[in-house]
Amino acid sequence: MSNSTNSNDTRVQATDVTYELHTLGWKAFQNLCVSITAEVWGQTVQSFFDSHDGGRDGAFYGRWISKDGEIFEGSFTAQCKFTAKADKQIQLSDLKDEFKKAKRLAERGLADNYFLFTNARLTGTTEVTIREAFLKIVGIKQFKVFGAERISLIIRESPRLRMLVPRVYGLGDLSQILDERAHEQAKEILSALGDDLAKFVITEAYQRSAKALFEHGFVLLLGEAACGKSTIAAALAVGALDKWGCSTFKVRNADDLVEHSNPNEPKQFFWVDDAFGATQFDWSSASAWNSVFPHIHAAIRRGARVLFTSRNYIYNSARQHLKESALPIIRESQVVIHVEQLTKDERDQILYNHIRLGKQSRHFKSGSSTFVMGN
Repeated sequence: MSNSTNSNDTRVQATDVTYELHTLGWKAFQNLCVSITAEVWGQTVQSFFDSHDGGRDGAFYGRWISKDGEIFEGSFTAQCKFTAKADKQIQLSDLKDEFKKAKRLAERGLADNYFLFTNARLTGTTEVTIREAFLKIVGIKQFKVFGAERISLIIRESPRLRMLVPRVYGLGDLSQILDERAHEQAKEILSALGDDLAKFVITEAYQRSAKALFEHGFVLLLGEAACGKSTIAAALAVGALDKWGCSTFKVRNADDLVEHSNPNEPKQFFWVDDAFGATQFDWSSASAWNSVFPHIHAAIRRGARVLFTSRNYIYNSARQHLKESALPIIRESQVVIHVEQLTKDERDQILYNHIRLGKQSRHFKSGSSTFVMGN
């Protein structure tokens, strides 16, 4: 697989394996586009919000310089067009609603630069037709359309993006991305996740967890039982395999971590579930970790990543006995998962995924969808 591409060509017809984006659902596809936008244009993104503001799925104002030197300035609008059909090939006639919205936004000065993302297939001829039509709208100065092939290419080229959107690991052929060792380990982790990966929702807790690993090499996930800590941990483990080439070790205790830690293999990911006790605080466990904290600090400095999980009440008891000064990042890299504090958008997405991918009857799903859409 070649990692090189001409960034001028928005009409990519990749021969590589593409991702099955049609299985995502419209909301998860929009979230993927959020992450693509933030990763590609991160230095200028000011806001990205739901589709309740005049047809803008995403928007920001500023300046963006593309990889090939193109300069985009002014107002930006991003619009997502999702289809559940696997082989759908988009045509200009499919974009009637988007075209009307674009005209309204351009009249208000909100679409100097208009970017359209779609998971449908996009041919070179159709790309030209669509681009010319949108550029005829008074007020739109720059227009780009990204089809399934180009989006798949962006995903393939960015391990950081894949880690931020772990759902994509279940959409394509991992052997096209990971080497044989990492591929086998990733398959094992993903198979343990089962349907949980398909239903995975990118919550603030997951985003903060990924950020902590990027910035500190360590994250402590705190939350009540069955709140999703292990699912987040598994997704991060696959991401670490992909992003850094880390071998994953799910260790049981401090001695286990020391045994598997290898100074000659700096790229390791240590996953410790219930680090300070499974259902109640284990004093001996806390004492053991105190003696190992300097070892963990050294491992992180040479490139290892470490993830602890614990229930809130257990960690609150444990911290009175922990020498946090020996591992300062344990205070800086805490991510607390409060299920009761999920945003409305996160709750809606979780409910949507469980209904869409669940085994409920058609009658039940029909009634539930009415409830969801009739907020």
